[in-house]
Amino acid sequence: MTDLDAFARAASGGALTRLAAGPDALAELPALVRRLAGPGERVLLSDDVEKSAAGRNLLGWVAGLVGETRRVAVRASHAQVALDEVTVETTVAEVGTPGLLVSVGSGTITDLGKVVAARSGAPLLAVQTAASVNGYADPLSVLVIGGAKRTRPSAWPSALVIDDWVIDAAPARLNRSGVGDAIAIWSAPADWYLACRLGLDGPFDDAVVRPVLDAVEHLTDPDHDTARRALVDSLTVGGLVIGVADSTAPLSGSEHLISHVLDMTAMARGAEHDLHGAQVGAATVVCTALWQEVQESCRVLDLPWSRLSYPDDLADRVLSTWAALDPSGRLGRECLTAVERKVAAWDAADKSDCDADREALLETLFGYVGDPGRSATTLRHWGAAARFSELTPAVDRDQLAWTLSALPYMRDRLTLPDLLVMSGEWTPALIDRVLERAASAGGG
Repeated sequence: MTDLDAFARAASGGALTRLAAGPDALAELPALVRRLAGPGERVLLSDDVEKSAAGRNLLGWVAGLVGETRRVAVRASHAQVALDEVTVETTVAEVGTPGLLVSVGSGTITDLGKVVAARSGAPLLAVQTAASVNGYADPLSVLVIGGAKRTRPSAWPSALVIDDWVIDAAPARLNRSGVGDAIAIWSAPADWYLACRLGLDGPFDDAVVRPVLDAVEHLTDPDHDTARRALVDSLTVGGLVIGVADSTAPLSGSEHLISHVLDMTAMARGAEHDLHGAQVGAATVVCTALWQEVQESCRVLDLPWSRLSYPDDLADRVLSTWAALDPSGRLGRECLTAVERKVAAWDAADKSDCDADREALLETLFGYVGDPGRSATTLRHWGAAARFSELTPAVDRDQLAWTLSALPYMRDRLTLPDLLVMSGEWTPALIDRVLERAASAGGG
């Protein structure tokens, strides 16, 4: 298993000074407070959900170890806590400029803590309460801007505490969600490699994704402690390599876009959606099936990519897609701005090398594409949803097909569906074939 503490210091350039993971990691809190706290009060940031571990109230346990604190509890602005503009600004104002910020929560609260730490200058001591996402150990936060999910720079935690007792006490659905985020490694690097080779990202570095690929190998180990450590390692190393790359792109491809669009749809409708990782897991089955289907039945991989271009009516497509969720046009304009950056990058990129050495490019690319059946099997090993109909709330086939159709029209990062838009193959017929293939693999 990975030496997480040493990896964290190296990956963060020393900004993440201590990553304490394992049994009784909470016992390090008093020493970490002495090391990190500056002048001023200590603020404990959490949501308003009671948490327990080892038979004890977790917030009270942490407060007792940290010393006198003022608590700031974040309440849901939608069905769940969402880091929209109002939530972020309200929390920044409530926290103020403490000598130490202690966050106790899962991914959303930790992301918020990183934003508040960046804005206030306070060191952040993050107590992770579930193995639910890979975003704890990186300097980025996922925010909601203009109704759209966006990843923005924030701050490294100064210390991160991952206690086995706390992780085991987390609601099972949170840790199952983490499995979904972890197995995105079988899909996302292919999108990243594609974008790097096309000149829209990069440079690509196998050393960034390889540690995560190694860590997920033990996710289905029959020994609980081994499997739990593999999950924690997969997610924590994933966050650290995101920090190294200064981008979520190595671990966030089309499968994450699907989850973001589902979230945006639910927020626009004032409805609930499932956990991020739960959606990403089911989406990984679909996206690995997409890569397989394109390899077998589409011509885009054989076309000269240097001659492709986005369609003339792209702006209309973007605006009409998001008008279904936001008739005011605000969401559409936010997404169009991002898509226009992608188009400008495409037009400026030199893609000739991709045409000259296509066979070798595709061999490397498909080396990063996992098998949809393995994705489904890994999810089921943990009791996680492999089908969108198994999410809470369930996502039906029509909604899923619409979600897939919207993928190229949401952000400025190129993924496989962008090429398919340019080749004229991103059609309902292709999406139907992909969903059938995913269903045959146990997902979809």
